[in-house]
Amino acid sequence: MWSLALQVLFSAGFGLAVKRARLRGSNVIVVGGLNYIFAAVFATIWVAAKQNLVFGMPGVVFGSINGIVYFFTYFLLIYAMHHHGLAATTAVGQVALVVPILASVVLWSEYPSTLQIVGIVITMGTVVLLDARKDALVGVDKMLRLVLVLFFIAGGGVRVVAKLFAELHVPEQRPFYVWIVFVSSGLLSVLLLIREGKFPTPAEWAYGAFVGMCNVVQIIFFLTALAELPGIIVFPVSSCGHLIVTTTVAVALMGERPTRKMYWGIGLSAVAVILLNWRLPGR
Repeated sequence: MWSLALQVLFSAGFGLAVKRARLRGSNVIVVGGLNYIFAAVFATIWVAAKQNLVFGMPGVVFGSINGIVYFFTYFLLIYAMHHHGLAATTAVGQVALVVPILASVVLWSEYPSTLQIVGIVITMGTVVLLDARKDALVGVDKMLRLVLVLFFIAGGGVRVVAKLFAELHVPEQRPFYVWIVFVSSGLLSVLLLIREGKFPTPAEWAYGAFVGMCNVVQIIFFLTALAELPGIIVFPVSSCGHLIVTTTVAVALMGERPTRKMYWGIGLSAVAVILLNWRLPGR
């Protein structure tokens, strides 16, 4: 159970550290680039310590796709976080679980349970409640709305790619797949930092290293939790716990002030996340 609790803390730590870096005046684009570079290094150490690492093209192909999507999703995250708040943005990312559920219906004829259907319906309500903030002068921020939609699709998309990899039934390649995810995003980050042409400050190095560590460690604890506990516990607790911890810290310690409507959206998102992850044993 400790592995699951630590996974929740480190997964929430990713967004909270990025938020803290922005509040402290660090360049979050540079921090994001350093994050993926450090994550690639940490992931390399992790896989190097494993015995009988299995390589294969499925790990290369699907790991690279997810790494590229992760890289670009980060920029959607920092834009949405700046204009919409971390708590509400996290809620949007968590309910994106509806995307792989719908993809499973279309691609693999895996139909959701009754509780999952209820979760999908609730998700539709949270989308309305978490809609982009309105600017007092120009009305709805259309750019923010577009970014949130793309963030929702990208968040669900990485889960679809992970599902595609899982359907190939090569679990022995999973550590290699995770390594490729971070190596591919790390290589893109090197190009990003070269393009930025700015040497990181000590604070940006520190934030980048911490965020990268959170990135890798939360996955290690997630895999450990799945080995110790049934998925019916791990998935909802991980997703809902991430949302609750992020919202609590962002509001209590980082000065975020979601609107009343957004509070309702965040709360309903927690309920939706539990239901979307809910499958009866054996299904």
